[in-house]
Amino acid sequence: MALVLLATVIPAGISVSFSYLYTKQSVTEQSVKQNTKLLTLGETNLSNYFSGINQQAMSLYSGINVPGSFYTAVLVAKDIDSAARGYPIPDNRSIISTQLYNLFLSDQNTFQIHLFVRAGKQSNMLLGGLFRSELNERYAPVTGFKGTYRPYVEVTHLDHRYGVKSGFVNRKSGQVPVFSAHFPIYRTPSDEVLADLTMDFRLTELESIAKSMYNTETERLYMLNEHGEALYASDPDWVGKTITAGWREVAPTPSSGYFTWKDSDFKGIVLYRHINSELFKGDIIKLVPFEDLYSDARTITRINGLIGVLFLLIGGVAAVLISIGFTRPIKKLISFTQKVQIGQLDAYVDAEREDEFGLLTRKITGMTQTINNLIVKEYRLEIANKTNQLKALQAQVNPHFLYNALQSIASLSLRYNAPKVYDLIYSLGSMMRYSMTTERTQVLLSDEVEHVENYMILQKERFGEEELSLNIEMEEAARDIIVPKMILQPIVENIFKHGFTDGIKQGVISITCLLEQKDKLIITVSDNGKGMSQEQQSRIEQGLMNTSGTDHEEIGLRNVLARLRLQMSEEAQLSIRNNEEHGVTVILMIPLNQGEGFE
Repeated sequence: MALVLLATVIPAGISVSFSYLYTKQSVTEQSVKQNTKLLTLGETNLSNYFSGINQQAMSLYSGINVPGSFYTAVLVAKDIDSAARGYPIPDNRSIISTQLYNLFLSDQNTFQIHLFVRAGKQSNMLLGGLFRSELNERYAPVTGFKGTYRPYVEVTHLDHRYGVKSGFVNRKSGQVPVFSAHFPIYRTPSDEVLADLTMDFRLTELESIAKSMYNTETERLYMLNEHGEALYASDPDWVGKTITAGWREVAPTPSSGYFTWKDSDFKGIVLYRHINSELFKGDIIKLVPFEDLYSDARTITRINGLIGVLFLLIGGVAAVLISIGFTRPIKKLISFTQKVQIGQLDAYVDAEREDEFGLLTRKITGMTQTINNLIVKEYRLEIANKTNQLKALQAQVNPHFLYNALQSIASLSLRYNAPKVYDLIYSLGSMMRYSMTTERTQVLLSDEVEHVENYMILQKERFGEEELSLNIEMEEAARDIIVPKMILQPIVENIFKHGFTDGIKQGVISITCLLEQKDKLIITVSDNGKGMSQEQQSRIEQGLMNTSGTDHEEIGLRNVLARLRLQMSEEAQLSIRNNEEHGVTVILMIPLNQGEGFE
């Protein structure tokens, strides 16, 4: 009994353990793939956002050498010493305020704009639609990293007025978190800086991009510049601060990757994506904790373990009870089986019970005879199986041998100046290769139509080219749509079986392949045959909905519809109707999911 229980516990434990490990590995791989896609998309959105801000700032250069433009107003600005010597100082406030207001309206997340003209130490501030301009000798232009003047994004901080003393009604500084984009305005084509433009943006768009990349309840996300300062952090306490955690030191190359990390603060997977835009260079770092990643795997393992323990206990109790009741009759059966083992198939044992053992005892003689019959039957089945295997081996023909043989015959027809025979053999070989190739279950629509054309070439030779024609109309955009293999030829074959049963005279088969609104493929196959009765049409339509139909035509059309719904869309439809004059039209309506169905 102990061995039985042990033999049950050990495999069950090993199975649960391997199941847990495999689930963890699968969950990790799936999570890495999904999060890599999210970070890639987020990096693209963030780069596009910063690129749009940069383009707004570059619009200030649009008026070079144009009198009255913003750039000209900044270029001709005079310093304070010039005013003291009696030179007139042009009033450029109207031009500057108009340009700053245009910038302010170009992005709904713009909080305020500050322009510092170095020549006159003039600060120009636009906040909430209010413009202020004043002398600001205390303002020191902000330099980029390493003391260079280049456009860059300053990480998130509370808003301030850049030393402007003029007040703004109902506007108190230091209340709104913003990030700043700094742009030096150069005297082109030199590197002399004429003015410093700073645009403060609310975090609405930045937070929207960030939250699209992570689960705010369980995961963490950081946008860090090249010095480790947080432009965005899922933990508000770290926004605008330098992140010093060990996982921050990600590899400089490649552009993205991931690694596992374990310390007292975090245990999980760290995924990163480098950002290298014109304004911001740094990393997007996402932390996925093991606790969240493997929670489902642990839950499944616990459930499996509890179920296993429960069934183990039930099985143990049942085994003990059953073993007590089985001991006595089993001894008798052992004695009987020993007699059977030595060949005494006429052995007999008394039936003392009315339960299953009693029934087994009463039927024991018949069982021994059945065993003997089964032995003979198994021997005969083995002989028959060997014979069938031999026949199967003899019937095997390498498809390549058939192709090569057809090619040899085709070459021989050309040698004897019989191009028509060559065309027919080529069409037959193409059909065989297309039908017997099992590696592909889906093909281009143009390949499927070409297969029908080869089929029709053979049929034209059979019925006469003057009595049979094929018209194909296919939009160029529909040629590269991927469809299940063998969906048109069975329909065309049905035309010959049912539509042209009375003979073919001036028979016409038409196939059209059209795209409707770029998300639906419509294929129609029509003929000018004898058509069908209303009863036949109703029977076929009923057969398409009933999986138990046995008619060959119903099976063929139902097979086409089933494969379309399995491989393309559950909304795929197949309908059949009589034409107004002669013949039948079969319509395939295949919805195309966006981004799918094209090679």
